[in-house]
Amino acid sequence: MKKSFYSLVLVLILCVSSISCSQSNSKPMEKAAPCFENLKKVSDSDNGKLWGKALYGPTMFVDVQTRNLVANQQNKENSFEQKGNLFFGQLPEDIIIANTAINYCGEIWTCVIWDGDRDLLTNTHLLIHESWHRIQEKIGLPACGSFNQHLDEAEGELLLKLELSILKTLLQDDSKDLSEGLRDAMTVRKMRQTMFPNGNENQFECHEGMAEYTAFKLLPLNDDNEAIRKGLVAAAIMKGMDNTGFSNSFAYLSGPAYGLLLDDLAPEWRKSICSGQTIPDLISTVTIVPDTVDDTEIERISECYNVKEYLDKERIRLEARDKKDAALRAVFSESKWLVIPNNNVNFGFDPNERLVAYDSIGVIYKTMQLKGDFGTIDVKNGIIRANNWSYFIIPYSENHCDAKISLNPGYVIEPVDDRSFTIVKK
Repeated sequence: MKKSFYSLVLVLILCVSSISCSQSNSKPMEKAAPCFENLKKVSDSDNGKLWGKALYGPTMFVDVQTRNLVANQQNKENSFEQKGNLFFGQLPEDIIIANTAINYCGEIWTCVIWDGDRDLLTNTHLLIHESWHRIQEKIGLPACGSFNQHLDEAEGELLLKLELSILKTLLQDDSKDLSEGLRDAMTVRKMRQTMFPNGNENQFECHEGMAEYTAFKLLPLNDDNEAIRKGLVAAAIMKGMDNTGFSNSFAYLSGPAYGLLLDDLAPEWRKSICSGQTIPDLISTVTIVPDTVDDTEIERISECYNVKEYLDKERIRLEARDKKDAALRAVFSESKWLVIPNNNVNFGFDPNERLVAYDSIGVIYKTMQLKGDFGTIDVKNGIIRANNWSYFIIPYSENHCDAKISLNPGYVIEPVDDRSFTIVKK
């Protein structure tokens, strides 16, 4: 039984993302009924003990290709067709389909992409994660975006992998002193955040990390004990270390790890998180983290956890990756731009994708979907998101554009100057 769960986690870590690369719908959406039932059982069993609010509420699966949806309840407009305990409808075109919480018909819904071949336990994990996002504002944890592109740069990524290696060891080895291990993890984080002071790792960890912690904590397992849950999160970290990007995905790994470890050291820690504290704030109450950190201390920690050789090899690989980053930046610097102002634009992206910094302007995502009054833009080969989130940029010429642009009637692309274009309504 234990082996099957360790295999399952490799699927779970890939499924919890904003968008999906491919969806399988070989089974009809009526098969969603057991998923809703499982979520309700989880919610009823928890009875609000974890966060003070019930997880179960308005929930839907949505088919990416057809936008057809199946829900666990009627919407406020009473427009769904009821069949037994299920409700069927279609998601409006202006809402991006993603694993997330959405505002639909005047209330917040849990939304998960439908995949007819995904197993019940994986669906339950996804539903718990996204159901937490549905209630997070009510429990005092506001949603936020990630401003942590330093985690996709060599030094930031290496220090993150050292921190994750410590967490994996603590989850797997009960003989390790937990307070000492958490001090080491926070020491590495302090070094990283000293080098890169403008990120929001701690805040984003409270957003995505707590959702993923909740999913692992409440996942209904036949062999229900904390050692199994810790093993699942350790396996997720092992798999996640191979991610191509960490700016948006690191908290899926660190959040559940710190959460399960804090359950042992400070069982009431979640109340402090809801009152505005972060993971480093909590750990500082159970162990002493040094005020300053130097390279010698980082070297000691990497040797203590037997990852020095691994990190040395990673450094060589990342230096080669830097050359590819330069080529990607050149695509933008050598082309004209289509600039899309972020006027209430809905956008979806894969949090496992790596971000590449572009000068002081913003960061490059490989893929993204934008939806706005102007229509839809599907990007497959690069888009800049401004650092202040106020606009997006894609390489563009009147004769060629790698992105698929579908404009609504009345909207056209016009030049702004000899270097840029934008979308306007005629």
